[in-house]
Amino acid sequence: MFHVNIDLSALEGLKDFSTALKAAVDEAQRDMGAMAHAKALELANERLHSRRQLFVDALTVKEEDGATLLVLDGSARWIDDGMPEHSMLDALLASPKAKRAADGSSYVVVPFHHGPGKGPTNTPASTQDLVGAVKNEMKRRKIPWGKVERDDQGRPKLGKLHGFNVSHAPLKTHPGPGQGWGPVGDVKQGPNQRQRVGGGPGGGGTPFLHGVAVYQHATSGGGVKRSVMTFRIASSKHEAEGRWKHPGLDPVHIFEDVAKWAAEELDKTVVPKILEHLNSF
Repeated sequence: MFHVNIDLSALEGLKDFSTALKAAVDEAQRDMGAMAHAKALELANERLHSRRQLFVDALTVKEEDGATLLVLDGSARWIDDGMPEHSMLDALLASPKAKRAADGSSYVVVPFHHGPGKGPTNTPASTQDLVGAVKNEMKRRKIPWGKVERDDQGRPKLGKLHGFNVSHAPLKTHPGPGQGWGPVGDVKQGPNQRQRVGGGPGGGGTPFLHGVAVYQHATSGGGVKRSVMTFRIASSKHEAEGRWKHPGLDPVHIFEDVAKWAAEELDKTVVPKILEHLNSF
């Protein structure tokens, strides 16, 4: 776990002054922990979008050995620290759902969720144009986006309800991560056969939104969940083709900035408040 310790050891000598003062110091420490937690949430709302909820869910305040700890679970530390550019294949193929092909290679089917229900805040900026293109195509086809579809008896339809391709959108606007292998101005797409073996011009690859499927399934709570998805295969053979590369993420430094803020707040607010309490005796 990654943590910031809100340290009040500078006031240790004051703790013996009286039981009441010790209680004030303990209360101030707990308040400081709550304030640091609120500050971390504030910075997360400012700096994070699709990763915000993961960060918030992993953030807690704990009391341990007389100290107040603001803790970010290790599963979400990558959000604060960032990550370098890397291949995602090792992690994908480590899935228990991965299978072995006849030629000895390993592969796994990777689902991509395009909505509904996530909204712009929880949708990465790099995929918002994909969601928008799917939504527009569904509107053109008169397929509802978020509304549960029902049969003529009013019962929710379950299973795969629709399948279609979006071959004209979204378009590649510049070279770089998330833009695909085709030429600028063409639809975002995967590599063509020539590119897969290390050469040839772009174009002729599979569009990102080829094979869109709309599903509905019953939830454990008795409701119905609607999903709009595409599926792609990640194979160990793709490593040599330069596919499934993650562009990396810059660090957001929330914990570092909360620690600086907490130190300033301690000197500016917390210590004077305790000293004021001391002067009242």
